[in-house]
Amino acid sequence: MTNTDYLKTLAEYAIDYGSKNTDAIIARVIQTKNSQIRFSQSNIDISKIWEALKIELFVVIGEKTGTTNQSITSQEDVKRAIDDTISFTKILPDSMFYAGLEEKAHSYPELKGQYDTKIDTFVESAPEIINSVIDEAVSAGAKRVAGALMLTKQNLFFRSSLGPEGSSKGTTFDLNVRALQDELDYSGQGLDSGTIPSSSEKSMLKAGAKAGQLSKQAIGAVQGTPGTYDLILSPTVAANVLGGIPELANPFYIMMGLSPLADKMGEQIAPEFITAYEDPLFDGGLGSTPFDWEGTPSRTTKIVEQGVLKSFIHNTTTATMFDAETTGSSQMADLGVGIKMLLPGASNVVFDNGDHSHEEIFDVSRPTIYVTCNWYSRFQNYQTGEFSTIPRDAMFLVEKGEMKPIKNMRISDNSMRMFANIDALGNDRTQVYWWEVRTPTVISTMRIRDCKMTAATQ
Repeated sequence: MTNTDYLKTLAEYAIDYGSKNTDAIIARVIQTKNSQIRFSQSNIDISKIWEALKIELFVVIGEKTGTTNQSITSQEDVKRAIDDTISFTKILPDSMFYAGLEEKAHSYPELKGQYDTKIDTFVESAPEIINSVIDEAVSAGAKRVAGALMLTKQNLFFRSSLGPEGSSKGTTFDLNVRALQDELDYSGQGLDSGTIPSSSEKSMLKAGAKAGQLSKQAIGAVQGTPGTYDLILSPTVAANVLGGIPELANPFYIMMGLSPLADKMGEQIAPEFITAYEDPLFDGGLGSTPFDWEGTPSRTTKIVEQGVLKSFIHNTTTATMFDAETTGSSQMADLGVGIKMLLPGASNVVFDNGDHSHEEIFDVSRPTIYVTCNWYSRFQNYQTGEFSTIPRDAMFLVEKGEMKPIKNMRISDNSMRMFANIDALGNDRTQVYWWEVRTPTVISTMRIRDCKMTAATQ
């Protein structure tokens, strides 16, 4: 029996058993093999591999819904997970945010570039590659190097009692490199992520070299002066600060008062050269999937077209509530403190590439700051987009063709105003994923007019 056959057997058992006491049930059985390498002080600290088999359930009993996510090893574990989920769901109040599930069986699109057949061999060579990444960072000027590489292989089978079923498999990797000097202020970051690690050694080495170079360039950084500047945001920062705006074209966020897009449909919210999608079919996307959580076929949804807000994303429930069509964007969302709900969610946020070279982006005559990395983004008002974020690692004042290192600044502005003030889009489109960007985002370097910078201590 192949791995997929075994997963299918467990999912079918879950549906056959769970259907007796529910109005609807979805079971997803997921097998993963993970490999992680962590390094600090320019040496590998941890290299480990672990495997997991789990079941994810969504059950409907009358007007109540319940979920679980549990590790399993046998059909008996599946039975126990279903019994526990049904018992808990029965004591819950009626769901205020459920209006149905996908009810049709479908065929699903075949995705390209999602599975690396050489990943097991790559895992064996990964420590040697990470040592080379560290060497690249040191050669570029770092004194110390830290970071982590995560590799994942996943096999999934799902089945719904309402008809849909399907399977998928994929591989992913994400590398985060931080290069440092003796002074902590003088640091740089390099990222790399994708789905085919065995063909990504060069880009991983490049991430190490970039981190080391930025760290060296940051030496001597001085306190920046608060004021209004044009900002050049690396793809890493652009993904966090502005890449999340298409994600907010989500009816749930709007109803909860967590989106500034509530009354913006059909409005020009960005320049005409900005087009962005929710794209679960993106080749090589870390979040790509042929079907959503309910079993609706995935499709690409254009959220912003030539700067105009064109669409919201939907699952079956929000499509019913808003008299719209599902966009195949159903996800099991974690709302914190153990609460999970089936809601619309983005898989990959994808921006069209720009047409400006690096030289053109940095050819400036106005006061300009280049931000390479940022942490701790916080919204003061979700409905208006007021936020702040702290640039970390190398940051530069761009003057007369030179980049002068500065530090201790905070971006304190409005995300919607910044989105509208994008002045130039680079041709260096990159997939960004790390702890500050949890939805894979494909985006370019951006230059933005007239942004407010304050001192980081304010």
